[in-house]
Order: sequence, then structure tokens, then C-alpha cells
Amino acid sequence: MKPNRMIPWAPGFAAVVLLGAGMAMSQTLPTAKALAAKMGAGWNLGNTMELIGVQPIPTKALFDSVKAAGFKTVRIPAAWDMHADHATNVIDPNWMAQVKQVVDYAIQDSLYVVLNIHWDGGWIEGKIDSAATRPAMLATMKAKQGAYWKQIGTTFRDYDEHLLFASANEPGVDNQANIGILLDLHQIFIDTVRAIGGNNASRTLILPGPSTSFEHTADWITKLPTDKIADRLMVEAHFYPYQFCLMSQPANWGSPFYYWGKAFHSTTDVAHNSTWGEEAYVDSQFNLMKPNYLDKNIPVLVGEFGAMKRLTVEGDNLRLAILSRRHFYNYVTKAAISRGMIPVAWDAGGKGDGTMTIFDRKKEGAIYDLGLLNAIRDGAGLAKLPGDTTSDYQVATGNNSLRILYSAKDSGRGQVSLAVAKGDVSGYDSIVVRAYVKGTTDYDSAGIKQYGFLSLSLVTMSKGWTWKERTLGQVTMDGWKNYSIPLSSNPADTNALVPADPKAIDFFALQAYSKGYRGAIYVDWIVFKSKNGTSDTVYNFDQKAPEEGNDNVESVSLFPTNGVEADLAWETATTSKWGSSVQVAPKIGNRALRTESIRGGIRAHWTSEVGGTAEVSLTDLQGRSVWTRSMPVTSGMNSLDIPVKLHGLTLLTIQQGSKRLSAKVF
Repeated sequence: MKPNRMIPWAPGFAAVVLLGAGMAMSQTLPTAKALAAKMGAGWNLGNTMELIGVQPIPTKALFDSVKAAGFKTVRIPAAWDMHADHATNVIDPNWMAQVKQVVDYAIQDSLYVVLNIHWDGGWIEGKIDSAATRPAMLATMKAKQGAYWKQIGTTFRDYDEHLLFASANEPGVDNQANIGILLDLHQIFIDTVRAIGGNNASRTLILPGPSTSFEHTADWITKLPTDKIADRLMVEAHFYPYQFCLMSQPANWGSPFYYWGKAFHSTTDVAHNSTWGEEAYVDSQFNLMKPNYLDKNIPVLVGEFGAMKRLTVEGDNLRLAILSRRHFYNYVTKAAISRGMIPVAWDAGGKGDGTMTIFDRKKEGAIYDLGLLNAIRDGAGLAKLPGDTTSDYQVATGNNSLRILYSAKDSGRGQVSLAVAKGDVSGYDSIVVRAYVKGTTDYDSAGIKQYGFLSLSLVTMSKGWTWKERTLGQVTMDGWKNYSIPLSSNPADTNALVPADPKAIDFFALQAYSKGYRGAIYVDWIVFKSKNGTSDTVYNFDQKAPEEGNDNVESVSLFPTNGVEADLAWETATTSKWGSSVQVAPKIGNRALRTESIRGGIRAHWTSEVGGTAEVSLTDLQGRSVWTRSMPVTSGMNSLDIPVKLHGLTLLTIQQGSKRLSAKVF
């Protein structure tokens, strides 16, 4: 749609309309272009309000830190369908209140907030092309789009210019012939929000392009949906040149890029230099937005951009990888802002290889990657904050071991993800881990002293993130031991670690299962032994270590190998399961949570002492959400069918108030 002429507006001269007794006065909010000029660089609260349990619900301190770091905009990806009654499309009021609290935290810091419907199980994003030939599916999508935005819009009706709504996240459209379905969904979004009135009548609304591709957004959309008010629309696209930003393992058509920008190419690792997607590509992609949008007073939100951290390289190449990644963030930020676009960096939390983290969520927003933050600040025209160094972390020297401090504080598991140093393990026949374990496996249960345990496994994921693991065997306490496990490609070999695809490993980790164990686990090295008799020390941990573990893992660091036997840090740096007093782990009922396989998923049965609402979540052992739902429960026996086809071990959790019941699901 060719926009109409801009409505004149200036701060302090908003048009005010009295809506009636007992109702708030509404404003005519600024135009989209006026807002874009104020929104600066932005940050994503990723994997938080759209993936339950992956990152902690944020506190005000996190947004204080984001504001102090120089960001002016926060994008809050949010899920709604997984918190709604699917018979009525009514969103759980408790969840709406939780999202509202998070939005309020950001706005209290005068941050501009983009609130959307994110992946949310893929009810829009994964089904647009399918809906073209399935009328019932399309009708459901349209009904949900209208119902959810009516509730979201009503809740936030009176919020001022600092709140913007985005219709979706990355609405996948692979067939250009189906672009009309996406535009119809956007039209429902616009009409629903505008009909609510109040400040929604002039609120800026954001329309993500097909698959949020710059090229498809520029080429496939010839006319935007209609709007009752002029100049209050933005479009959204995301920017991840794949081989540099997201690719983790080589494919038959190419390899990941570690080095971006001509000034940061490696002379010794030329196979991983970028051959496309660099500075000229940024400019060409961003310039696509000019004729159809920017020149017509329709700003562009670069709703996500980022590049994964690469920690598998060594020496000067590690320095180049760090600096080229910062250059990417700097160039993208500068290129977007210079064109009147709003760049919003993706941050899903987590630490170590493969992450895009700027703020430490577990430390209420402490700056985790100052170098990356300063790259964005410089791109936005802000002075760099002091303390910046070339490296993201201190590179150690000497003979060190990986030290894992482990608490007995929850359901009994822990994991340390190791950067995939060997994507193809098909040429090896065993893995040897040299480790030292110390600590205690005593614990109290209802006042009775019992003996706990610790088991260690190696885990791989490949072939669609299929989970495969193998135990290291009996753990020896208070002494070094070489743990050896066979490695095989034969699925019938039950005595070996058998990756789903030995030639394309996507994930490699050390996994712990425990009961009442708290202590320290030290790993000196991990050796892969070849079928021809040679050995490769794939991990020696002398210079660098993973930066974070999951669940019971308190901390991960390097520690001098010769000091392991005398190290007693676990006694003060870890937590016992029960604390100083005896208490029993909370349960929902008196009977255990039981599961069974059914066609198309699993069925759970449990007993609840009282009726109410329970939060059901299924997570993999990396802590990633597989499936979640809020559901009513009755006093007595409850059952639930979970339509998920599992690959490997997962954890099912039923949370009702302060009471929780968990079970492993295979």
C-alpha cells in the first residue's frame, strides 16, 4: 500500500480524546518513522517468554543493565498458544500477568518494547504453506490470530508509544503463491488491534515479511494490508548470513565461516574464511528496503541478527574469530541505523561455544560479553565502555584440567556441553576420558541417612538432534581413572556409544546423573582412539574450557592438574540437596508420575491432592523446551496425552503451585 501523507506530530502536542466515564484518555501516538528515529539499537530477550524454563524470568535488574548498556529497544518474543485453552483460545490470565510484568520492567526504564507472537509451537510459522490446501487449518490460524491479539491488545490498550506490537516472528512462506495468506493474517492483526481503540488506534504495528527474508520481503510483497491510520506500520526482517552466523558443521556443499570481513581473514585457516555475506552483502540486502518501505515512511525493524561464538579454533585464529565476529555486529548495527532501520541483536542466554549472549541472565544482567556490546555501541555512535579486551575470556597456559563443581540441589542431573571439535567420528573405535571425582554421595531423606550415586556419560546428538549416550561405567572416587567406552556406527551394538550419524555430530557433552551427590569432577583430557591404532587428544583443557553447565552444575573452570587432589573448593562452592534441615522433595500426589507410549506421543498419569492449574513441560537433557502446556487438573487421578515423538531421554515435569513431580521419559 502506498502510504498517505504523514500526520503532523510533535512531542507535547498529542491529540487527546475523552473516551467516556471511567475510561482512560487516549493519545495520538507518534508515527512509525518518528519512533524509528528514537529506537536506536535493540536487544532480544530470547528463549525466555517463548520457551518456558530455558532462561529465568527476568527481573527489573536485567532491564536496568540493558538500559545502562546503551540499548533503547527490547524485543520480547512471547508464546501465547501454549498458555491458552485450545477450545476457547482464552489465554491463561496468570501468563498474561507475567508477560505484562516483564513489559512493565522494560518500559519503566523508558525502553521501547516490541512484543510479538513468537514460534509458539509453530501454529503460524510452520503451517502457512500447508494451510493453502487445508481450509480447516487456515480457519484455525485466523481464529487464533484474532483471538490472541484481541486479548493482548486489550491488556496493553493504554500503553504509550513505548510499546509496539509485531504480528508474528518468522512466518515461513516458501511458495510465493501463498503470500496472500500471510497478508490476510497481518490484516486480521491490524484490524483487531485497531478495533480495541485507546492508544491502539494509533499504535505502531510491525509486519514480519515472509520468512523474515530481506529479499522476499522486498520482492514478494507488492502491497501491505490496509490500515485506518496512516504511517503507523513497520516491516520486519531478520539477518543471519548462514555460514558465518549459524552453521556449526561442514556439509557436502560448504563449511562454516569463522572469519568475517576482509581485514580479519585467516592466512592459515583459509577454508573457514567467508566467501560471501560480508560487508557488501550487508549493504545490498539492507538497500532492498529502500524503494518499497524506507522511502515511503515505512521503517524496517531488523528484528534479529547475530553470529554464534566460535571457540574450537586455536591461537591467533581464535583472536581473528573473536574480532571478526565483533566487526560483524558493528557493521550490521551501523549499516542499519544509517538507513533509519532498527537493529536488534539476538541473545538467547547460555555461555560458551555456539552462543550469542551479551548479558548474563543468571547474574541479573551483568555484562557477559563486553567486546560484543562495545561493537554494537560503536556501531550506534556510542562510546565504548572501559575494560574491553581482545579475548572474550582469559586463555590459560600450562597443564590444566576441566573442573566441574556439582551440587545436589535438584532432580539429579547435570551437563557440560563441549564444543564439537570432531564432527566426523566414523574413523574412531573408542573414546577415553581421564577423570578424577571427589565429594560425597550421602544425603538425608525424611531423616534417614542413605547412599546416593553419581554416573557419568558421554552424549552425542546428530541426524535431527537425535540423542545418543553411553555411560563411562563405574565411577571411582578420589583417584584418577581412565574411562574407556567403545564408539560404533552399528545401531545393534548396545555396548557402545552409537551416534545417529557418526559423520555429522551436532552436539557433544559430558552428562551426569546423580542422587545426593555433591562434589567436583575433573577431566584432564578426552582422547579419541582410531581404528588404525593412533590416538587424537581432542580435548586437553589446558587453554580453555566450556563456560557454563546446566542443572546441578554450579560452575565450570580450568584448574591446575597437579592441584586436583588437594582442591577442596566443592565443600564451600556447592549445595547439598536438603540443606541444613531435613525436608522432603515436594510432590503433587502420593503416587508416582507414570508414562506410557501411545500412537503419536506419550501419555502421562499422576495423582493431584487438590484441583487447580498445572504447568506441564517436557525438556531434553540440554535444558531445551520440547513441549509445554498449562492445564486444569482435578483432585485425584489426572491423565494427559503429549503429542511429541521423542528422540532420546527427556524430562517430564508437572508443576502445581509449589509442588512438582518429575520423571524421565525414554
